[in-house]
Amino acid sequence: MVVGIDRLGRNAAEVMKTIRELGQRGIVLRSLGEGIDTSNAAGRMIAGVVASLAELELELGREHRTAAREARKARGQAIGRPKVLDAQKASLAQRMHAAGEPATTIASTLGVSRATVYRVLAQDNES
Repeated sequence: MVVGIDRLGRNAAEVMKTIRELGQRGIVLRSLGEGIDTSNAAGRMIAGVVASLAELELELGREHRTAAREARKARGQAIGRPKVLDAQKASLAQRMHAAGEPATTIASTLGVSRATVYRVLAQDNES
């Protein structure tokens, strides 16, 4: 039993290979999500179609994300996760550290994790 046919492999060919190998061992696959049973030819054919549709959906999503990223880049917008600390807060963290404040206090004051404080301090030391 599987939750979904698409969980059997990274692409349709891999899914069908897995189904074929399981069938050669006498293992019948039942998909809970799609209600597919590979004990007959129709079930195997439907499994192939579902796997192909899942692969298509994955590729379309990838194309959409790439196009969106390129559009943001063309408009000069930031790509990726926004910075947790802006330059002003990073400067405050540096001053607090120079004054001897522990990272825990700096993190609490700025509302960020200690790991973020350490990363900002390390970046400031590199420049």
